[in-house]
Amino acid sequence: MTRKILEQAYAAETEFLALLAELVAHESPSSEVTALNALADKLQALLEERGFTTTRHARQGAGDIVAGRLAGGSGPAILILCHYDTVWPLGTLAAMPWRRDGDKVHGPGVLDMKAGIANALTAVTLAERMGLPLAGPVTLLLTSDEEVGSHHSRELIEELAREHDRVFVMEPGRDDGALKVGRKGVGDFELHLKGRSAHAGNNPSDGASALRELAHMLLFVEDLADNVMGTSVNVTTARAGFATNVIAEEAIASVDVRVLKASEADRITQAINDYTPRDSRVTLTVTGGLNRPPMESTPENMALYETAVTVLADMGLALEGSVVGGGSDGNFTSALGVPTLDGLGSAGSGPHARDEHIRVKETLERVALVTGLLTRA
Repeated sequence: MTRKILEQAYAAETEFLALLAELVAHESPSSEVTALNALADKLQALLEERGFTTTRHARQGAGDIVAGRLAGGSGPAILILCHYDTVWPLGTLAAMPWRRDGDKVHGPGVLDMKAGIANALTAVTLAERMGLPLAGPVTLLLTSDEEVGSHHSRELIEELAREHDRVFVMEPGRDDGALKVGRKGVGDFELHLKGRSAHAGNNPSDGASALRELAHMLLFVEDLADNVMGTSVNVTTARAGFATNVIAEEAIASVDVRVLKASEADRITQAINDYTPRDSRVTLTVTGGLNRPPMESTPENMALYETAVTVLADMGLALEGSVVGGGSDGNFTSALGVPTLDGLGSAGSGPHARDEHIRVKETLERVALVTGLLTRA
């Protein structure tokens, strides 16, 4: 039967691409609430056409969250995570239109992650078409702010994750197609150093340079990185001073932190917050912290990956499991201890880039994989 699922997935290419083209045509940048809600309307209708019972969760300052539920057997309850916001501003479609070039399909948000949404909807359709009952109840969650930190959706994601036994994240796979069994946690810190201004020529010693202190702190912060542990720490933006002949009284910098282990996040956070400027006249204020906990390669996550490996093997396919640097909403669910498998949405490359695209054949194979996972106890 698993081979037949793969055959049906290949046969669904035309309808899959038609659905995907429709989703890409609805531009949905994270900051455009009106555009987001227009797509939410469409997504809710698509869910209901496929038999989902839907719930709409309004959010102030973000697009609505759409949840759809399907009844299933007595097997594991599955939460499918999708986001429908993209990084692309309104009007991008005109300069970066939907187009097919051989096995590749291009368009803003096609890979990250509208193909993942099309995958989930097509997988449910294939299961019904083939008479394959869902192993357990399925909830499909479509959020609107993943690209900007999931601040409006995290609480609901975690609430639903606790009600389910497995989480499938419909983000794209690694560029080579590998599934994602682990992701780095992501942190953002802002450093605000406040010193004292003075004339740079007449009495520079009266000043307390926040810029000089930032230079010291930059080296300290970036030295916290640990390549062996997979920890990266980078000062990514900085600004200081207001005139060329004035000692800089203020300096502000942003720090990007990526960690594979929660213990590393604790170490970095403590070190940054405990830092003392060398010049006692300069004060330091640190804001921010870890936005997403790491999605560690837990035994539970690896067991779910092995289930996927078995389904793929029955189809004559194979995909590696990988750990990647970027975060997703799967970081939240994995940190709760709920088995989570990421990278199920599509195969392709160029997320957030002008050459963003999916590879059609491999993406249809992912549709088959998701169908097999949803119908396997």
